[in-house]
Amino acid sequence: MNNMLPKNKAFILILFVSSLFFSGCATYYAQNEAFNQYFLNGDIANAEKMLDQNPKNKRNKNRSLYLLNKGTLAWMQQDYQKATQYFNEADLFIEDQRKNIANEALALLTNPATKPYVPEDFENVMLNFYKALSYLELGNTESALIECRRVNEKLYALNDKYPRNYKNRYSDDAFAHILMGLIYDSSKDYNNAFIAYRNAFKVYEENYTKNFGTPAPQQLKEDMLRTAYLTGLNQEYEFYKEKFGFDFIKSNKDEGDLIFIWLTGLGPVKDEWSINFSALNSRDGYLTMVNEGEDVSFPFYIGDMDSDKRNSLNDLEFVRVAFPKYRERMPIFTNASIVVNDTINYQLEKAEDINAIAFKSLRDRMLREMANSLLRLATKKALENYARSKDDTLGMFVGLLNAVTEKADTRNWQTLPHSIHYQRIRLKEGENNLKLQVSSPNGSMSNQNVQVIIKAGKTSFYTFHNMESN
Repeated sequence: MNNMLPKNKAFILILFVSSLFFSGCATYYAQNEAFNQYFLNGDIANAEKMLDQNPKNKRNKNRSLYLLNKGTLAWMQQDYQKATQYFNEADLFIEDQRKNIANEALALLTNPATKPYVPEDFENVMLNFYKALSYLELGNTESALIECRRVNEKLYALNDKYPRNYKNRYSDDAFAHILMGLIYDSSKDYNNAFIAYRNAFKVYEENYTKNFGTPAPQQLKEDMLRTAYLTGLNQEYEFYKEKFGFDFIKSNKDEGDLIFIWLTGLGPVKDEWSINFSALNSRDGYLTMVNEGEDVSFPFYIGDMDSDKRNSLNDLEFVRVAFPKYRERMPIFTNASIVVNDTINYQLEKAEDINAIAFKSLRDRMLREMANSLLRLATKKALENYARSKDDTLGMFVGLLNAVTEKADTRNWQTLPHSIHYQRIRLKEGENNLKLQVSSPNGSMSNQNVQVIIKAGKTSFYTFHNMESN
């Protein structure tokens, strides 16, 4: 009878741990499948109902994503006042998060998904992008400019915290500079507009073209030339006119401008992958974790640990580390143009490839955080070895628990667009009937009629999101 007790204990522990595995193995996207499907179909009302009905979304660890999604849904329904409220609340919540010792300790023994979600850098920036667009719709250009400036402040602050020996390809945001320039431009502040446009062009030349496959749009170059000319910066005007090989086209006084911003598709969602590291015997107090395939190694100093922990770590052979990976959702429509009066065709140009930025940014973050992840796994494995040395059943339980809790954090802001296109369109004063023509690589097309009211000498903004994705 006594011999059966450990087996029964083990059986109960296996059932318990298995229940944990099957209840928590789904990705964040799968856990919110109904919400995502309604959103993809453009059924915003039911998407919001699904979002609110899931109590997990409102928990502190998921609250930032909940607020970001609520803001997006309000923005999609053109309730810009409510959208700014949600985005402001999300902004404050993210900024006010402080390092919580309890959360950090729990994450060390389980996985990063136990902590409050901290948006990726580009998600943090897109928060200000939506706020800026909302303020523009509300006619508050000064607040919109503040949001654009905050993008730079955020990115500079984030990059200052990163180790200098690790690359971070998303160190500046080109479209944030463009949007800032467009807003200054609309306020007739041509000097600051030119500076913002020039800063954007520099980011495209030095970063976006090689890292994200996004060259500087033609419209940006035209706006640089025009604002340099209007500001009287003759030297800069002549320099860029020669560099670009063309001049800007002067507008008529009885025309106004429309800045048409087209969002297409949906950004990627996070999945999971794992990577194995071999543990090399410690030398001079160091334990080194190595993966030859990725050509990376991380030494950990364990010389100051107590003997039990040190011996447990020395007994390690390998550890498996789970990391998030992105899965692209290809947009159905990749090209768009605006047709004016069925004659003039304005091609919308890609200015921001959010999908490409997401993939490269996550890769860079993975390399920066690999050491912390390995330390977490090594600690869990050492705890398992120590438990086995004391009690086989307890050791087996810890081993099973380690296996099912080694999960990647697959949360992300999943209502973002795949990419952003834009174009400046000169229109006559009064009501204008436009046609947004979108097309896919296989030749399928779709049209959307758009009506805008234009005032001579003024600039209006219009944003449209085609969410269809494969």
